[in-house]
Amino acid sequence: MSLNNYRDEAGDFLEKIGAKNSDIDGKVKMLEDEFNILKEFINEPNRMNHQVYDMLFLLFEIAYEANFDIDAEWNKGRIRKQKKYVEQILND
Repeated sequence: MSLNNYRDEAGDFLEKIGAKNSDIDGKVKMLEDEFNILKEFINEPNRMNHQVYDMLFLLFEIAYEANFDIDAEWNKGRIRKQKKYVEQILND
């Protein structure tokens, strides 16, 4: 499934609960809070899984609100990482 599909799913959720065009700064604050909770559950895989889901969903909400093309960015990032890490290691 495309990452943009998850972004759109998060957008559909926002529309259903009447939260479309919400404050991205607020979502970033929520993401910080979720990250702090994640750190608390680092040794509890089930709770950690839930926190990762919450964080991903918030990221998809932010991407929806900002109209980001996550697939395009993922592909660019994948290529950058390949060049920066994998090819560098192979060339050493």
